[in-house]
Amino acid sequence: MEAIVAAGMLVGVMAICLQMLGAVAAQRRAAEIRQTAIRETANVMERLGSTPWDELTEQSVQGIHLSKEAGQGLPEGELKIDLTNPTDEPDAKRIAVSLRWKDRTGRFVLPVRLVAWRYRR
Repeated sequence: MEAIVAAGMLVGVMAICLQMLGAVAAQRRAAEIRQTAIRETANVMERLGSTPWDELTEQSVQGIHLSKEAGQGLPEGELKIDLTNPTDEPDAKRIAVSLRWKDRTGRFVLPVRLVAWRYRR
């Protein structure tokens, strides 16, 4: 009888451990996906920051898309780049890069956003 009770307790503990391992693996995958998004957003911002002033236009940023790696790693990833010229500072441009993707349930997660100001030299 004691062996049956011990086996039952062992099965219960193993079931809980398997659920915990599944949850940890899901969190690890989500963290890796978010890290990919952060890296891609930073790369896009760096590319825009190194673009010559006169070439940094609304039309030029429309041609920027996710890299192949990010496209494969981010489910339905959407890259959005906003370039605005504030009227009170004609020698400045505001660059906002936002990247969002869908999780396993098909809902968009909180996006990764970076904002930078670029000034004419």
